[in-house]
Amino acid sequence: MKKEAEQNKGKKGAAMSDAVAKTEAIRQWEDHMWDNTKLVDYFHSSQTDGLTSDQVNVSIKEHGKNILTEKDALPWYVVFIKEMTGFFSLLLWFGSALCFVGYGIQEDKAEDQSNLYLGIVLGLVVFVTGCFSYMQTSKAASLMDDFKGFIPKTADVRRDGKDITIPAADVAVGDFIYVKAGISIPADIVLFTSTEMNVNNASLTGESDDLLRVVNAKGGCDTPNIFEAPNVAFFGTMCTEGNGTGLVIRTGDDTIIGLIASLSQSAEKKETPLSMEIERFILLISAVAIGLGVTFFLFGVAYGYDYITNLVFAIGIIVANVPEGLLCTVTVSLALTAQRMAKKNVLVKNLESVETLGSTSCICSDKTGTLTQNKMTLSGMYVDRKTVDCSVNYQIYNEEYDAIKSQGEDAIKKIRKPEYDLNNLGFQIMCKTIALSTVATFTYVPDTNLLKKNYAKAKGIKLEAMTKVEDWETKAKPEEKEGLIVEAKKLNELEKKKRWNDQAVKGDASETGLIKFVQPLFLAKEQKAGGIGQTHGEFKGQGYPTEGVEAYRDAHPVLKNEKGNMEPAKIDFSSQIKFNACIRDMNPA
Repeated sequence: MKKEAEQNKGKKGAAMSDAVAKTEAIRQWEDHMWDNTKLVDYFHSSQTDGLTSDQVNVSIKEHGKNILTEKDALPWYVVFIKEMTGFFSLLLWFGSALCFVGYGIQEDKAEDQSNLYLGIVLGLVVFVTGCFSYMQTSKAASLMDDFKGFIPKTADVRRDGKDITIPAADVAVGDFIYVKAGISIPADIVLFTSTEMNVNNASLTGESDDLLRVVNAKGGCDTPNIFEAPNVAFFGTMCTEGNGTGLVIRTGDDTIIGLIASLSQSAEKKETPLSMEIERFILLISAVAIGLGVTFFLFGVAYGYDYITNLVFAIGIIVANVPEGLLCTVTVSLALTAQRMAKKNVLVKNLESVETLGSTSCICSDKTGTLTQNKMTLSGMYVDRKTVDCSVNYQIYNEEYDAIKSQGEDAIKKIRKPEYDLNNLGFQIMCKTIALSTVATFTYVPDTNLLKKNYAKAKGIKLEAMTKVEDWETKAKPEEKEGLIVEAKKLNELEKKKRWNDQAVKGDASETGLIKFVQPLFLAKEQKAGGIGQTHGEFKGQGYPTEGVEAYRDAHPVLKNEKGNMEPAKIDFSSQIKFNACIRDMNPA
């Protein structure tokens, strides 16, 4: 058994290593950098006629069908049996069986039926708990079921010079394919043409923003990283707008999503901390129970009691030491936690993983904007040799205060108040330093695609009829440019109505959080809103600028030499040494 387990572990390890190697090989892909002629020749295809029927058969034979291979899954009844025969469950089944044995061999069955009832109760506890655990496990579909949702049903391709619709599973490497808004991409493709084509890679990368696909006449691109290439569309992603054509370069398990699916399935399964702790506890309690039972059995024999009485007594001791309620308590607790997590869109595939997550002290992730709000905010300062909590934005506090101040002091007490003292001289100097040592500005530049959409909607025209983004500077019509200027003004007006904390900032991400915090403190409007200081109404803006961060910077410019023909006296921020410096004129008059 041990040798077989080691062999299985070795096979899983080899599968995992192979999956990782294939995934790492993605970095070496360079098909997307080739021009159209080289790409077509390499895959033996044609932009005018596509693949021939014979070429399709050869391609499918070489690369396989355009489907994601699913590894053999355990039948539902095997999963059900596993839930019923866990290590702890086996201990309770054993206890139940001993109860029935004890009842069967005892002489006073009519008078004492406690062993019978206890055996039935133990059996029911294990069965109901196992069913509960199985139901929770079955709710979480397999990983491959999740990936199946990415696969489209059909695809439009050109074969033998004719445009046809085929099942997506029959798409072959080298197929000339059509893509349009509203469909899932049926394979990894390099685009030849693109008309305002946008794709959403959320299913692949987790990023929610649509990405514009841009191609040039000759094809190819200068971006080595295929994930950042503007002329590639990936299997399972969605075309949200526009349309395009391209050549299939990968299908099925060889696609990006296929390699990720293979990597997910090849992951080694390790014992969770909870399962290891329960197994250790069961071994300990089993040893204690059996030891006590055997010990008292031997004492009974030594004192001359009959064997049947001794055996029933020993069974009673063993069963009494089994914690019958522990399995039910643990399972129900984990299941309830899993249900609470499900309400927050967290799918728990294994109940024991809930406890593992609870034991986690650090989670490292680079999914900014997916796991986070993609917003940088100031959380604290170090002023006068002490840490100051800055997590409450002054403008937001003022809005909340003004909204409920008429309801009385009891309502006001419920608002989370800033913990910083606005009248503190050190805090004031720190805020001014932040404003003068940063260069980020509140600047909103609407995306050209968004402006085009708004303009097309306002004019009642199709977006495809307008000049492409890549040709905008040279080929856009005068009325289109004027229309976009009007739409830009509208969007900028809407932007100005937002809170400072929600407005767009141009500059370093860290500086973004800093100036969003100090901007409300530098405006007369916010300073007169009531203030907080030590108590309500105490702060009225004393010691602070009144026209905003950028006006304060303009009033204290960075120094230059007398002739004015040298760079300003500053050292730009370096992410390596975390340092920047500048010299400003604090008395320009």
